[in-house]
Amino acid sequence: MRSGKMGTGMNGVMIKGAVDRLDSDSAVGWLYGSDYTAPPIVRAFLHHEMIGEGVADAHRPDLEQVGLGDGRCGFEIRFARSIDPAYLPFVTVKPNDVDLHLPIPSSGAAYIDLINAVLVGYSGTGRSRSVLGGLWTDRLDAPQLLAGRIAVGASAAELQPALQELIRNGHVLLHNALAPNGVGGRDLANFHVATGAHPPEEEGRLRAALTGIAGLLFRESVVRLLRAVFDDHPVIYRLDMVSGTGFAQASSMEELPSPGECVALYAGNPDGPVRIDIVRDSHEMAEFGPDGRSRWTGAGAAELARYAAEAGLSIESLELDALDIAILSPGLVHRVVAEPEAPALRAVLAPRRVTPTRFLTGDGSWSEVGHVSGARIRV
Repeated sequence: MRSGKMGTGMNGVMIKGAVDRLDSDSAVGWLYGSDYTAPPIVRAFLHHEMIGEGVADAHRPDLEQVGLGDGRCGFEIRFARSIDPAYLPFVTVKPNDVDLHLPIPSSGAAYIDLINAVLVGYSGTGRSRSVLGGLWTDRLDAPQLLAGRIAVGASAAELQPALQELIRNGHVLLHNALAPNGVGGRDLANFHVATGAHPPEEEGRLRAALTGIAGLLFRESVVRLLRAVFDDHPVIYRLDMVSGTGFAQASSMEELPSPGECVALYAGNPDGPVRIDIVRDSHEMAEFGPDGRSRWTGAGAAELARYAAEAGLSIESLELDALDIAILSPGLVHRVVAEPEAPALRAVLAPRRVTPTRFLTGDGSWSEVGHVSGARIRV
């Protein structure tokens, strides 16, 4: 018997359970709540699509022996179709009456098994900033944290939908964030200057371009959201113009002391369509791969990207126009599709308390401009 998470359902029932076996055709496990008046329904989902359901009423002698009622709390969910093994990491199982994902066996990831064991009685406990950076999409208790911050006024209530989307999906698309004019010719010229070579004698030209980019991207709605995500002022530390790319993630675009604390921001181009292909739920993958490397690092991220490409994982596409901004969490695997003559505009940001490693070495120089919002660009 695997230990499981505990939580409170909508009807006040305290429940716990786990998935003991997951394969291409079914999920087998158990769900127990001492106050259930009828056997609960358990459902399986793949990328938010329900693929099967069952009733937790099968007799499990092992559970009866450890005091879980009469032991009639086992279930087997037969899937409506056979699931490709590559998609199994994205299958979730949850009770019908509560938004609680049951623990699923990990594929030899001893680290995750250890974490699950420690958190059996503390399902609301989040990972410490000192461990993984503490960005909301990297916390186990992100929904509870958000609800608490909204309740006490630490985060504005109007930001809740966007923050919930970032937590749930690992990305949020801000339609018309750059209205009324969007990205224009002058903005593209500023990006060309900022991303090109700039000798010392052109420092003034570079700073003028960075000031223009700050005015474009640091809109009030964008900065307020980023400040809520980081719990700090946002700082752009990398600017790019990106057309076709392979799969990547923000945490590996540059070496950071705290790689979980960053986001990638994308804006469209008025000269052509920009598409971002996202590997669904990749921000929720285990931190460590089979070889023990963290996916927050460059080597670990490359391994994850290769897996995404080779396994053909489920893809969601975001279409950006010149008025839109997309914000992607650090561990979300994605690629950019755009024409070379109409590239996407990308900024990688971290909270002010995090300094990219290259700024700490003393090698080279950088330029920095501030914005009235408290946000900054340092490249």
